[in-house]
Amino acid sequence: MNRTRGAVCRCVLLCAACVVATSARAMVTFDFTELVTGQPPGGSAPWATLTIENAGTDTVDMTLAHNATSASGQFISLLLLNMDPYPVDPALIESSPKIVDWDFGPDAFPNAGGRFDMQVKFATSNAGGGVNRLKPGESVSWQVTGGGLIETDFQSLSTGGLNVFTMIHLQGIAGGGSAKLAPVPEPASLLVLVAGSALLLIRRRRSA
Repeated sequence: MNRTRGAVCRCVLLCAACVVATSARAMVTFDFTELVTGQPPGGSAPWATLTIENAGTDTVDMTLAHNATSASGQFISLLLLNMDPYPVDPALIESSPKIVDWDFGPDAFPNAGGRFDMQVKFATSNAGGGVNRLKPGESVSWQVTGGGLIETDFQSLSTGGLNVFTMIHLQGIAGGGSAKLAPVPEPASLLVLVAGSALLLIRRRRSA
């Protein structure tokens, strides 16, 4: 029994160490690999990657990269996110023509069966050959501010039946189709779940 308990404790410590190491970087990363609705995109997953990094008090930096593995002609038109807890007076600061609009509100943006707290819209116009579209191999960055905001607040699931951390709308798929894509839980979240399960196992063994 002692050996089993020792093994479980080592597992918990290892998981906790990994979570702390991830948190020390103050960054959350989402890889968009899963088709929620629509037509499967061309190219290979992950089609896009979102990084959210702590940038000081009440501020995070965000970068959305449309990965080069995505097929030519495809572009990202929308990003949806959740925040828990919801920050005080959230705002977005940007300077890129690729971003055309944004808005915030608790559960204010229904899409694909889920409800989200934040949306960022990107250029869809084909003017100038679609120069402002977020195309494969390109990225765009911005800041989000709000009272109490930190990067891990975005590790929150949407409500309304669709439970995802974040979602993008990818357009320009061959044949005129589009897709809504989401990430699976990233390793840090999975490690927290593993650590929690291991702690529960220890408690059960102690009470037995």
